[in-house]
Order: sequence, then structure tokens, then C-alpha cells
Amino acid sequence: MVKFIEDKIEGQPIFYLTGKIMGRSDSLSLRDRLKALISSGEKNVILDFSKIKRINSPGMGILLSCVTSIRKNGGDFHFVALPERVATYFKITKLETVLKIYVNKDQVLKSIVQK
Repeated sequence: MVKFIEDKIEGQPIFYLTGKIMGRSDSLSLRDRLKALISSGEKNVILDFSKIKRINSPGMGILLSCVTSIRKNGGDFHFVALPERVATYFKITKLETVLKIYVNKDQVLKSIVQK
């Protein structure tokens, strides 16, 4: 089950995620909140993965649908602090080549400011 706390950091929405993103109904509240932010016009959303224990293909599918939506609107998601297990999944699936992944929030904020 994935839980999240939504906050802002230097004006940018950030989601502190905890648990497992497994694509079940418990992930739908996260998807719905992310889609609502996209609909409201947010261009950059930060996802802090530091407390994510696991993600599977259906869970990644939920996030990728959000990535597709925000990119259509000229924005992007910024994935931060991936634990080793999650980073390995992103590497094996080659998602690291198409997603914006950062070691820490400072890198993300620097990247956003440079745009």
C-alpha cells in the first residue's frame, strides 16, 4: 500500500511516498491526486521515493500514465531518492532513460530553475 504526504518545496509540489506502489486500488488515490494537479496546470511535480520499498509493473503503469499526461501539458515528473531496489527496477526496465531521476531535491530544484 502506498501512502503519501503532499507538500510544497520552493513553490513546487512534492509528494513524499511511503510503502509499495503495486497498482492496486490503494494506488488510485495517488493517481487521482496527481491527475488533479496536472489538470490544475502544475508543470513540475516532485516524487520523493526515499521510503518506497517496492514498485511493480502495474504500479509503474499508474505513474507512467501521469507522466504522459503532464508531458502533454508541457511539464514533467521528477523522481527523487530512489532506493537501490527501485533504482534497479528502473534500470532493468530502461525507465531511467526516459524519466527524470535525481539523487536529491536540490538537484531537482536546480533543474527546474534552469528552465
